[in-house]
Amino acid sequence: MSSDLTTYRSELILALRLRDVSGDRIGEIVAEVESHVADSGEDPTEAFGTPEEYAAGFTGRDRVPWSRADVLVGVAALLGGWGLAGGLLGLLSGETVGPVPAWALLAVGVAIAVPLVLHLRRSASIARDPRTGRDLAPLPRWAPWAMTASLALPVVLGAAVILASS
Repeated sequence: MSSDLTTYRSELILALRLRDVSGDRIGEIVAEVESHVADSGEDPTEAFGTPEEYAAGFTGRDRVPWSRADVLVGVAALLGGWGLAGGLLGLLSGETVGPVPAWALLAVGVAIAVPLVLHLRRSASIARDPRTGRDLAPLPRWAPWAMTASLALPVVLGAAVILASS
């Protein structure tokens, strides 16, 4: 493993995310590591252990229990995914999905999935550096486009199937 501070920081952020540590707390932990390394000149792996070992000392106890909104988002994700998959498979096979036409089910899936993705993006706990306020792990510029394309692909495929079968 490279003990480069940038690599260590990104691996530590991931390890802390996997332990459900809040974004604010992740920012504090990473700032402490960077300050220690800058002051001492020590290698982060020698000072703190591997990112996974260091993250094991932190828990997500400050995480709040599921709210009604969390449950609704989960149900919406389930329904939206079912609508996208069922509608697309129905279009490809040329059959209806129960009493609902496949194109309608696909449209409902997209109508649920698009706002859901936007909500999840807005509500994500951002890991901010407490010294600068900057996002420690910003989304790459291509990520929103990739998410949009993954939602648009079933619609485009469905339209192609409809046009081909007409």
